[in-house]
Amino acid sequence: MKRKLFFLALFAVFLVLSGCFYILRADEQTVVLRLGKVNATRTDPGMYFKLPFVDQLTRYSKKLIEYDADPVAVVTSDKKNLVFDTFALFRISDPETFFRRVRTVGSVQQRLDDSIYSAVRIVSGRLTLDELVKDRRQYAIEQATFIAREQAKEYGVEILSVAFKRVFLPQDNEQAVYRSMQAERNRVAGQLRAEGQAEAITRRSIADRKEVEMIAEARRKAEEIKGQGDRTAQDTLSKAIAEAKDLYLFIKTMDFYQTALPGTPILLRPGEGILKYLKGVGTPPARNE
Repeated sequence: MKRKLFFLALFAVFLVLSGCFYILRADEQTVVLRLGKVNATRTDPGMYFKLPFVDQLTRYSKKLIEYDADPVAVVTSDKKNLVFDTFALFRISDPETFFRRVRTVGSVQQRLDDSIYSAVRIVSGRLTLDELVKDRRQYAIEQATFIAREQAKEYGVEILSVAFKRVFLPQDNEQAVYRSMQAERNRVAGQLRAEGQAEAITRRSIADRKEVEMIAEARRKAEEIKGQGDRTAQDTLSKAIAEAKDLYLFIKTMDFYQTALPGTPILLRPGEGILKYLKGVGTPPARNE
């Protein structure tokens, strides 16, 4: 009997001691409640002591939590209606505040609806439709994240990112906006075409003027070079004539006979025409006695 009581007492001590310690994993954080009131918060992994049957643990995850918000309709700064389909990534950053304000992830997601809607509405009211869709989309995301993060701090939650899955037009005015956008794009395209044609005419006229100027300049230089060549040729010819006048007259006479009177018999008296240049040709030189 005593042996059974001993084992029962040993088992009871084991239960009490096992209830005095708990292990906190690296991806967990906990709020320690003592008699229903917050006594401490633990965020670092390890083994901790607690009073058995007095302290209670409420564990929360440190992991990122994805929240898919409901689509919200907003009005842009240029009075256009848009629908934003957004989602957010958040984590529990202050477990004590989280426990006091919302306690569960489901409850905080309902609160985040208001924060995200408010952030998207504020940002869209500052920008136009074109800026939200293409020009400043990243800026809108950053501003919405900043505003929602500031509002979510009161729940012990840190919002890391607010992103737009889709940005689309309401069904009732979608076609009207498309027609307006198409007309605007056609107007811009027409303006660009007109500007391009005007620029083409200007550039073409400049090119034509340069072409005329270049041709005139080339012709002027060609005439100068040609005149200089003629002067050089005339000077060379004059020097040659001065140095060998008889040879020049002989060559010119032969050229005349060859070109002007080809195959025509010519009667010349001695000493006339070309014969005067042939005087003495073929006569043997006189011997010296």
